[in-house]
Amino acid sequence: MNIGIDVGGTNLVAGLIGEGGRVLIKKKQPTKAREGYEAVTGKIAALVEQVKADAAEYSVDSIGIGVPGIVSANGKTVVSCPNLYWENRPLKRDLEEKLGLPVYMANDATVAGIAENRYGSSRGCSDAVMFTLGTGVGGSVIVGGKIITGVHGVASEFGHMIVGDGHYQCNCGKMGCLETYSSATGVIWLARKRIEEGRETVILSMAGGDPEAVNAEMVINAARNGDAVGLECFESMVEHLAIAISNLVDVLDPEVCVLGGGVAHAGAFLLEAVQNATAEKITYKRLVKPEIVLATLENDAGLVGASCIKEYLYD
Repeated sequence: MNIGIDVGGTNLVAGLIGEGGRVLIKKKQPTKAREGYEAVTGKIAALVEQVKADAAEYSVDSIGIGVPGIVSANGKTVVSCPNLYWENRPLKRDLEEKLGLPVYMANDATVAGIAENRYGSSRGCSDAVMFTLGTGVGGSVIVGGKIITGVHGVASEFGHMIVGDGHYQCNCGKMGCLETYSSATGVIWLARKRIEEGRETVILSMAGGDPEAVNAEMVINAARNGDAVGLECFESMVEHLAIAISNLVDVLDPEVCVLGGGVAHAGAFLLEAVQNATAEKITYKRLVKPEIVLATLENDAGLVGASCIKEYLYD
């Protein structure tokens, strides 16, 4: 059996993963990233030891870890992880020295894609892509049953595909990135802008009259109810996501495209809109009909996917 670790900016979670992706044992504690790299890696090691102590009857073969940043193509180094203030950190080596077990590492969105492919909505598909729609936009690419990370480890940075002229400058420095349109951040930005321009919208009352309190769920619910500003924001999100999906279909021709992350909790309302918008943009409409589905794994997807990294990247 393997232990999966989900490293987040807020919490660290470790779990022993059993048959069918079932989480048998789970431990959690705050990340407290500002305490520094050594402190956080120490906490990760301590969590693993806690899981192992409670799993004495099981044999642990390896550890998989998903991190919210760029992982080098060889899986040894966290190249960049702004949420944790890490840059060029040899996390694989450091954890292996602390724990005495093989450690396999990948980006957290890649890990989510692995989880869905192994146990979730793209199970049984050898070629699949996944978009994680949250504060930003992440992605994963599986081709021939294996994760594609690219020469430099950045092959699935879907959020930074250029899909328009740009609402505002992305944190990466570019204009027109997908995540400035189709992330929760992008949706909120456009809604607040319309409120600042004086547009009438129910979104402001949902937020108690405070534009800073607006969130993506409010905007999407307003769209469901036919609010003009809500619909504009929702349709912008969908339109640009459909552009990105159709581009990936032209390049990769996957069997399935999975939509996950907090924004995807909009469910069928989002799914149907994305399916329809994408269908209009597919180049070979009579030949190619990619299946677009919602992710089915929830809070434990990071743990479950991390436990399968070795299988998808190295076996």
